Amino acid sequence: MNMFSSNADFYPTPVEVINQMMIGEDVSGKTVLEPSAGSGNIVEWLWRAGAANVIACENDPLLLKILRGKCDILAEDFLTVTSEQVSHVDYIVMNPPFSEGAKHILHAFDIAPAGCTIIALCNSSNFDRDWNHGNTKKLKETVELYGQSEYLGEVFKDSERCTNVGVELVKLYKPGEGSSEFDGYFFSQFDDDQARANDGEGLIKYNLVRELVGRYVSAVKLFDETLKAAQLINETAICPEADDKGPIPIRFATVNDEGKAIDISRQRYKKELQKYYWRIIFRKLKMEKYATRQLREQINKFVEKQTNVPFTMHNIYQVLQIVVQTNGPRMNKALEEAFDTICSFSAENSTAGEKWRTNANYMVNRRFILPGICEGYWWHSKNSYPYLRLSYCSLENRMDDITKALCLFTGRNYDEIPTLWTLVNKDNKEWGEWFEWGFFRCRGYKKGTMHFEFLDEDVWFKFNYEVAKMKGWSLPKKTGKKAS
Repeated sequence: MNMFSSNADFYPTPVEVINQMMIGEDVSGKTVLEPSAGSGNIVEWLWRAGAANVIACENDPLLLKILRGKCDILAEDFLTVTSEQVSHVDYIVMNPPFSEGAKHILHAFDIAPAGCTIIALCNSSNFDRDWNHGNTKKLKETVELYGQSEYLGEVFKDSERCTNVGVELVKLYKPGEGSSEFDGYFFSQFDDDQARANDGEGLIKYNLVRELVGRYVSAVKLFDETLKAAQLINETAICPEADDKGPIPIRFATVNDEGKAIDISRQRYKKELQKYYWRIIFRKLKMEKYATRQLREQINKFVEKQTNVPFTMHNIYQVLQIVVQTNGPRMNKALEEAFDTICSFSAENSTAGEKWRTNANYMVNRRFILPGICEGYWWHSKNSYPYLRLSYCSLENRMDDITKALCLFTGRNYDEIPTLWTLVNKDNKEWGEWFEWGFFRCRGYKKGTMHFEFLDEDVWFKFNYEVAKMKGWSLPKKTGKKAS
C-alpha cells in the first residue's frame, strides 16, 4: 500500500527541517511528545539528540505499525489526549496535518504542563491577514502572547513527499501558574555553582544575569499585587445599590508611543517586560558593534526571536552559548561582505582585472578606489570648495562596514577609530592629500572618488587570505599593487 496515496496529510519531515525547528533547544534527558508522528522522522531525531523518553500519537494504521518499534504510543488520536496524560512532558514537537494545523497546535498548548515548550510546523496561510477567524484567529493571539512564529518558506518542495505549501514554524512556551509559576527561572544549586565557577570566562557576569531575572520576577509579582489592589479599590468604591456607579474604576493600562493609554493584560505585561530584559542582555553583548549592515539585519532578527523566549537563567545562558558558537561565522560573514564591497566598484580594486567576479582566485589590491565618496562643490553653489568634502549621499557607511569587519578580525577597538566623516570635518584636508584613518591612508578627488590603501601589509594580506579560505580558493601569495 502506498502511504502517500492513502493519507493526504502525511508529509514526512526532512531532517534539515527538523534541524531548523530545534535550533537553540536542548532535549537531552527530556521527555518529548510527538503528536503526529507519521513514520517517525522526528521521533528518530529526538532519540539521536539524547531525549530520555519519546512518546507519540498516530491515527494512521499503517504508519502506526511502523512507529510501534520506535517509541511508546500514547494514543492514536492526539485530539483525545488530556492534560493528565502529558503532565510529565517537557517538549511537544510536531508536524501536524496541514489541514488542521491550528487546531492541533492549540490543543497541544491547552494540555501542555507548565514550563513545556511546543514546537510545531503549520501551513503559513494560518498567519495570512485575510484569515482572521476561528482557530486561525486564536492561534495568532496565542502566538502573540506566548511565543513566536517564523516563516520557513516552501521547505517541503524537494522532500520525500513534495508540496509547495509555505510553512510557518511556531514555538509556544506554556507559563507556570500560581506559586509554581517561576519555578525553574533560577538555577539549581549545582548549576549555580557551575555558573559561578565559570564567571570569569563569561560574556556577561553571573551576578548581573541573576539580578536581571530577579528584577523580572519581582516586577511581575508586584504587578499582580497592584492589580489585586486596583480590583479591591473598584469593588469598594462602587455602591451596588446606587444607580450611578460613581468614580471611574481604576483600570490597568500602559502608554503607547503616541501618549495614549492602552489596557494591558497580565500576559501582555509579562511579554513586554521579557522583551525589555532580553534587549538589556543583548546590549551588554554588543553583538552589533562590529556588524556590517547586512549582518546587523541578521542579528536583529535573531535578537527579536529571543525576546519571545521566557527570561530564565537557563535560557539566557543557552543564548550566550549560541552567541559564542556563532562568533566565528559572524566574523567570516563581515569579512566576506567587506571583500565583496571593495571588488564590486572598480576593475582596479582586485587582481582579477574585472569589476566583479564571484568564482576565481584573486585578491583585493592593497590600494583600491571607491566612487561617490567625495563632492567637490557645495550643493548650493557652483564655486569650487577648497577643502575635501564628503558627499552627503556617499559610500562612507560602506567604509564603516569594512572598518568594523577589520576590527572584528584584528581585535582592534572600533570605538577608538573616528568615523571618516568626523575625521574629514575635524581638519581641513586638501584635495589629493594623503591622510591616515583607521586601517588606511586615504585621499579624495573632486570627481567623487576616494583612494584607500592598507597601512599594514600583514592586515591586507591576512584579510585576503581569510576570505580565500572561506570561498574555497587557492590561498593567495603576496602579489598585487604595492604601496607607494
